Amino acid sequence: METKESSYEEINLIDYINVLKKHRKLILVIIAITVVTTGIVSFLMPKIYEAKAVITPAVQPRESGGVGAIAAQFGITTPPSSNISEVVNLLKSNILKEKVIKRYNLLPVLLKKNPSGKTENEKAWMGIRALKDILKVNFNQKENIIELSVQFNNPKIATDILSYFLTELTDHMSSEAKRVAVTNKEYLESLIDKHSDPFIKQKIYALIAQQIETSMMAEVKENFAFKVLDPPKIPDEKVKPKIRLNLILSFVVSLFGGIFIAFFKEYLEKIKGKGKEITSL
Repeated sequence: METKESSYEEINLIDYINVLKKHRKLILVIIAITVVTTGIVSFLMPKIYEAKAVITPAVQPRESGGVGAIAAQFGITTPPSSNISEVVNLLKSNILKEKVIKRYNLLPVLLKKNPSGKTENEKAWMGIRALKDILKVNFNQKENIIELSVQFNNPKIATDILSYFLTELTDHMSSEAKRVAVTNKEYLESLIDKHSDPFIKQKIYALIAQQIETSMMAEVKENFAFKVLDPPKIPDEKVKPKIRLNLILSFVVSLFGGIFIAFFKEYLEKIKGKGKEITSL
């Protein structure tokens, strides 16, 4: 019984090999056409370069002497020790993308040409979507770092766009911090005359000093919200298209595709042969 089964498997395997030999020219033609076409298309595709940067959130000094708790009593929020979520969300936000586009006039660069018949709002959204496609933000929670990358067909432009984002992020976060600090300071100053207790006044003055310190730190800007661990640098090698990988994949896919077509063609030929036999009978 085992001998019959093994011989049956050998016969089937020989049949498969014979089918492949019979249609080997078809398989080779399919592989050749697919691989050559893939090579030509990959060669003609625009080269894409990727600029990268790595940043980490700056750690804000913590309040001493219970200043943070006292500030909460007056309805004032103090900045957290780490603003990693704020940085990530801002980098992914539409407001920052729109600011970068307007400040550096990136719409013609991103859209290649100025679209006619579109409103300013429509153009802004087209630019935001274009930036969203080329900007990647990856938060590495284990290392507490944010990895940024921009892909573009021009290596210098890719680097410039990434630098624009970092500059705009710094300006946005520092200006927002200053705005909040000034608002808190004005509110605290309005409370001084409302309290006669010297202890409360002393705490209010401490909070005012803290807001002034925050505003001064934000004015410096550098390393206020985040630190640049690895600044953007003009890439010297393209990341797309990966011609070698494309050729390997096309060869594998076309090989299996050619084998499938060969067996399918053999199946059709057998059906036609049986049909002719029945007709002749």
